[in-house]
Amino acid sequence: MIKTVINQYKTDEFVESMLPLLSKLRKEKHCVGYNLYRDSEKENVYAVVGKWNTRKAMEQHFQTQNFEVLIGAARVLGETLEMNIAEVSETGGFELARKHIAPQQRKSETTD
Repeated sequence: MIKTVINQYKTDEFVESMLPLLSKLRKEKHCVGYNLYRDSEKENVYAVVGKWNTRKAMEQHFQTQNFEVLIGAARVLGETLEMNIAEVSETGGFELARKHIAPQQRKSETTD
């Protein structure tokens, strides 16, 4: 995930440059998805989230021209840039989240 604060006068330019780029990124081998999100409270804060089949595929992506263009756009049009890498061990909905709640917390939920 890349989180960037875009100069408030360049948000339209940033979004317009991201849309065709995201289309290219999604076509890369082993890409599961690439999306752009805008913060609901701060209109000039965006997150670009890429998902890959494997860590190796993600690391190879970091060497591509598409990734360089993504970082370049964020640097040129943005004020700050923060990149976070996470690995997902399991996916699911409410039941999965509930499975990971500490047993004592579940007990207090049922007695409240």
